[in-house]
Amino acid sequence: MEWIEKLQRWISRLFKGKKKRRSSPKIIKRWYGKYCAILRIERKIPGGLSTYRITSIHGDCDYLLTLDYLPELQAELVAEFNGTPFRLRSHSHPYNSVLTHRFAVWRVFRNGSSNPIGIWDVDLEGFTQSFAQRQLAPRRAVAGVALASLSLIHIKSNPKLSWQNQIEHIDWLLLLEQRIREELSNPNHNLKAKAILQEP
Repeated sequence: MEWIEKLQRWISRLFKGKKKRRSSPKIIKRWYGKYCAILRIERKIPGGLSTYRITSIHGDCDYLLTLDYLPELQAELVAEFNGTPFRLRSHSHPYNSVLTHRFAVWRVFRNGSSNPIGIWDVDLEGFTQSFAQRQLAPRRAVAGVALASLSLIHIKSNPKLSWQNQIEHIDWLLLLEQRIREELSNPNHNLKAKAILQEP
């Protein structure tokens, strides 16, 4: 799984201490809640659409949510014309036109190590005819998933209501489906999710 290895290397570089010459990724936007902060960060890779880092002083680790556009993610550079790269889907990836995006949630530890909570290929477009909605709905849905962590509380005296315990029990895929249904204005939209990797 080359994609997973590349993303894990990127995560490791992101969360390890800064070196003199290396610049950290650009923070596009920040949100602050009572118990956590969310950063939207730039990730420059083919197909990379959205990346969110969720962090809290009450947690043992941070969480990273990534959204990639599958046709670009699975494409290979064929040629370049006047500085514009030309890519085609690689034959090594099975083609499924229904699945449009790859959504992943990672647990990232302070030492830079990481492990995926879940990686899924999903349909975040449905039968939408509007080009603008096809572009915006997936990004807005994942933003909504990330921002949902702002509503988590932290009660130190009750382990079940600790911030860490609550975020560990989020059903990320269900939350994504609820958000994309709102964005597409289709209460019956089905993610048609295919698990690439998922914790038991």
